[in-house]
Amino acid sequence: MPTPNKIERVQEISEKIKGAGAVYFSDYLGLTVSQINELRSELFDKDVKMQVVKNTLILLALKELGYDVEKEAFLTGSTALVYGKDPVAPAKILKEFKKKMKDLKKPDVKALIFEGELCGKEKVDAIAELPSRDVLLATLLGALQSPMQKVLGCLQSPMRDMLGVLKSLEEAKQ
Repeated sequence: MPTPNKIERVQEISEKIKGAGAVYFSDYLGLTVSQINELRSELFDKDVKMQVVKNTLILLALKELGYDVEKEAFLTGSTALVYGKDPVAPAKILKEFKKKMKDLKKPDVKALIFEGELCGKEKVDAIAELPSRDVLLATLLGALQSPMQKVLGCLQSPMRDMLGVLKSLEEAKQ
């Protein structure tokens, strides 16, 4: 019989998974405490959280959310949930940190949930290559702004031309 504390903990994990843009299930075993603190600091700077959770609680939370997952699939060994509002930031940070720890090859992403879909670790590199949300919004804004500037230029052109003609006439009369 599950304890009320564990039931509450599973619900908390479910809420975090639902509220995140993406959730990365990462293996951190082998990193020292100072390395983990350094990773957490980098994650914190980008508003990303890292939380160590028991595999059985993760499994129960995933099943509660409707994911069909077997424990042996990726929930073995130590697992940390890495999540945030921006789905790309955790992938970039984990990939860069793994490059720094080239001799350990940690933290290693076991699986991830991206846009409601449970994916294997092979998707991490593809997601890490995506531009961040802010860059995408700036690109969209630039794309929307360009046609408006062209229309404004076309509307102002006749007035500018007429002003040029009037100045020419004034100079000719003098």
